[in-house]
Amino acid sequence: MRTRFFRWLAPGLNIKRWLFLFSTGVGLLILGVALMLNYQWLAYFEDVFLQLIFETTGSYNYTVVATIGFIAIILGILFMIMGTRRVIRTIIRAVIPADSEKVSDYIFQNIRLGQGPKIVVIGGGTGLSTLLRGLKRRTANLTAIVTVADDGGSSGRLREDFKMIAPGDLRNCLVALADKEGLMEKLFRYRFGGEGDLAGHSFGNLFLTALTQVLDADIDKALEASSKILKVRGRVIPASTENIRLMAEMEDGTIVAGESHIPHAGKPIKRVFTEPALPKPEGAALQAIDEADAIILGPGSLYTSIMPNLLIDKIAEHIQASKAAKLYICNVMTQPGETDGYTAADHVRALQAQGGASLIDTILVNDTYPEGDSVEAYRETGSEPVLVNADELAALGVRTIRASLMDDSGRPVHDSERLGKVVMDIVYALQTDIEPHILEYYLKRNDH
Repeated sequence: MRTRFFRWLAPGLNIKRWLFLFSTGVGLLILGVALMLNYQWLAYFEDVFLQLIFETTGSYNYTVVATIGFIAIILGILFMIMGTRRVIRTIIRAVIPADSEKVSDYIFQNIRLGQGPKIVVIGGGTGLSTLLRGLKRRTANLTAIVTVADDGGSSGRLREDFKMIAPGDLRNCLVALADKEGLMEKLFRYRFGGEGDLAGHSFGNLFLTALTQVLDADIDKALEASSKILKVRGRVIPASTENIRLMAEMEDGTIVAGESHIPHAGKPIKRVFTEPALPKPEGAALQAIDEADAIILGPGSLYTSIMPNLLIDKIAEHIQASKAAKLYICNVMTQPGETDGYTAADHVRALQAQGGASLIDTILVNDTYPEGDSVEAYRETGSEPVLVNADELAALGVRTIRASLMDDSGRPVHDSERLGKVVMDIVYALQTDIEPHILEYYLKRNDH
């Protein structure tokens, strides 16, 4: 019996002892109030106190009883405050990561992020990860709907061996949305070298694959478990859990099979489609679109990262039906083998042809013309800056917003921090019907 009692007091979260202290404080508070107010049901205790006082002082003095009651109240309040503070502090230490800054800053940051707009981002590849890194610092209500048509590299090998959806883009989004990108995130990105069977595989891809097999081929449960491990802000949802093969019909009528082969065909793309046609969508993806305050497509490869999501049954229809702000983030440079010679208007035409005229209402384009050695390196691969004609875009029913989206190094790619700031400003502006030219002035003035 004694062992059990001391085990109850043994160190753990240290909550029981502080709850006991709080309870003692409540008892003292009740006793003190009762003594001061001369409650009849405490007559026995009062008699005891008065008898002790009489034996000590030689007279019955009720003032002493009231004084004892007052002291009990003070002690009770102190015990309650101390117990409450200790319990709260213990719980916070157990929940909040040890490497966090001030506890108050962490709590208020989570409250602020939790009140952010519901944003759904649709796409795949590195462009989607770049955007998510910028947005996660501004809202926790993020949902990434990710293409699963990748069939190259590590993802392609695992997909073929285990008959599962491609894990690569899902893994990239999980890492991008991680609360703090530390050791676990580096581990998820680690790619094995050498010449063995593991050569070229990403640890994150292998982890997701193994977890999916352990959980009876349930990719949703695997993503949920991985999100907890990485402390992900938001959700990562595959557009579909079917094994999809992306196909492309080229302008000359030839058919190219496989997402990884399409950019290397060396021919203009006429359209893309999937086998099987109209794959079944994830219900959570459709629900997220319906509940969104803003829906964002891109940035990323137009035909192999963004379009595959629109080929999933009902996704394009739900986007069109949504009353949310619908934004397309155009690439800074054209992509060889996919968008050679494309202007921003060509991007919009391709999206509207696939998903309908009301698929997007706003396009975000970079307004800083990229220059320097890094741009020349891109040009050597056949990539050129995407040209923007606002009048042509307006004729397509799309408003244009220009902003500086590259980092200070001048590399012709989106900077995650700048992109996140600009996108959030646009989302808030569209919700309040601010005119695009006023928003552009604001963005330039604040030097995004």
